[in-house]
Amino acid sequence: MSLSGNVCSKVPKEDFPIIWAKVAPMLEKALDESYDILDILDGLNENRFQLFISWNKGIESAVVTEVASYPRAKILRYVLAGGTNLENWLGDIQQVIEKFAKRNNCTQLEVAGRKGWVKKLKDFKEKAVLLSKEI
Repeated sequence: MSLSGNVCSKVPKEDFPIIWAKVAPMLEKALDESYDILDILDGLNENRFQLFISWNKGIESAVVTEVASYPRAKILRYVLAGGTNLENWLGDIQQVIEKFAKRNNCTQLEVAGRKGWVKKLKDFKEKAVLLSKEI
C-alpha cells in the first residue's frame, strides 16, 4: 500500500470476469479508432495485453500494457489508461508497471497518447511525434 492508501497491482487473468464491468468504462473513455473494448478484452484473455489497476475504496484506475519485441529491444508499451483521481495513483501504478517490465526483461517503457501525458510522466522524455492520416 502506498502513502496515498492506494493499492496497485497487475490483475491475474482469472480475475478479469470479476472486475471487467468496473474497468471497461474507464478504458472505453481512452479508446480511439485503433481498438474497441472487446479487442482489449480479447488481448487480455490471449495474454497479449496486461491489466494493472489501482484501488482505494474502489477501483480508481486501469492501465493496459503490452510487451513489444523488436530485434534489438524489448519494450513495455502503455496501450490505454483511464480512471479518476490521477494524482492519487499515477506514480504508484508506474512503479508496479516498471517492476513488471524489468521482470520481463524490457529495457524501455513507451507511451503514445495525448499531449497532456508529457507533463504528467515526468521521468519520460518526448522522443517522437505520432502523426496519422485516414485514407
